[in-house]
Amino acid sequence: MLKQRVLTALILAPLTIWALFALPETGFIILLLAIFSLAAWELGGLAGLSQPGPRLFYVVGMFALMGATVFYATLQDRILDILYLVIAAFWLLAFAGLFYFYHHTVSRSDFSLFRLLAGIGIVLGPFVALLVLRHREPFGPQWVMYLLLLIWVADSGAYFAGRAFGRHKLLYNVSPGKSWEGVAGGLLSCLLMALIAGWWFKLVGSAYLWFIAISLLVVVFSVAGDLVVSLFKRQAGVKDSGHILPGHGGIMDRIDSLTAAAPVFAGGLFLLELSA
Repeated sequence: MLKQRVLTALILAPLTIWALFALPETGFIILLLAIFSLAAWELGGLAGLSQPGPRLFYVVGMFALMGATVFYATLQDRILDILYLVIAAFWLLAFAGLFYFYHHTVSRSDFSLFRLLAGIGIVLGPFVALLVLRHREPFGPQWVMYLLLLIWVADSGAYFAGRAFGRHKLLYNVSPGKSWEGVAGGLLSCLLMALIAGWWFKLVGSAYLWFIAISLLVVVFSVAGDLVVSLFKRQAGVKDSGHILPGHGGIMDRIDSLTAAAPVFAGGLFLLELSA
């Protein structure tokens, strides 16, 4: 299993970097459509759509929604800015709702209309945010690269801190392996990275401080995205969202943190005009 994970990561990492910096705009949009359509397929399964027909219909609907977003954004570019801010608000509500399960067990459910509708925010949010980030001046693809590195550093810091010091469970009924100590380790790791990245992006004064604050907020919401997908998997009674990535599970297992982190990061940069 470990060998498969490492091999898959070694293949995906250079492909991701190439896609960010080398693909033309149309190619990048097509790639995102493909990735998030696969994510929608997995979400349909987590929501209880066990038959291929209804599940495919759900994917087609999500694909059409993403396509319509791209089309209308070409007519009015502020549509995307408004949309990911709305989706960031959705994640704020989802984050608050997670703590219901702090004192309540997660029950198994075969079909859930809520999980189907939540898929709109889970799929459309990062799709829109990644498009905006890649084409927002002056750094474009570097914003996306920083976001991906931030999530990876947060996950790594949380993993090692959790293993070494984890005593207090974060949300045991949803994800038994996560601890408050792990979250603290992820935040501390990303604080160092944000300090370095702020210098790289040539930010000074209050912009530098706000950038660090946004980065830490993104880490918090990356945990929320991870927990929401974990909640859906527990409700569906499965360990992984899919099996398309050897050693890693499904697409949603790899982008769960990104689902919330991307719209929050894009929204933070827009509101503070750091990327203008």
